[in-house]
Amino acid sequence: MTSPSLAIQAALVAQIRALNTAADARVYSVIPQNAAYPYVMVWPGVETPIDEECFDRTETAQQIDVWADSTSYIKTKEVAAAIRAAFHEKPMTIDGHTVDRVRVETINYSDTPPTYRARINLTIDTQPVA
Repeated sequence: MTSPSLAIQAALVAQIRALNTAADARVYSVIPQNAAYPYVMVWPGVETPIDEECFDRTETAQQIDVWADSTSYIKTKEVAAAIRAAFHEKPMTIDGHTVDRVRVETINYSDTPPTYRARINLTIDTQPVA
C-alpha cells in the first residue's frame, strides 16, 4: 500500500488555489521568502493506519494555515470559511486512493499582531484503489 500523504497534500494545494479566495494562487507547501499576504500553507500531514480485516485504510490529519497581516487580517476568516465550505463532508479525489470521508475538525483563529492566523484541521479517511 502506498501512502496517501503526498497525493492529499497536492490535491489540497490545487483545490484551494482554485477556490478564488483572497489568497488567490498563494497556496504553498513551502512558503517562499517574502510571500505576500494573505497566503495559505498546507502542511505534510500525519497518517494513522486503520487496519481492518478486509482492507487497509488510512486516517490523515492535515493542517492548513491561513496567514494574513494587519492590513488583511479579516481575510483569515474569509479564506478559512471558503476552505471549510469546499471540503467539510464533501467528495474529494486523490491519485491512487479512494477518499471515504473529509471532515473539518477545528478552525482555530489567533491574532498576534503583526500576523494573524486561521489554523484548520482536517481529517481525511482513505483506502487504496483496488
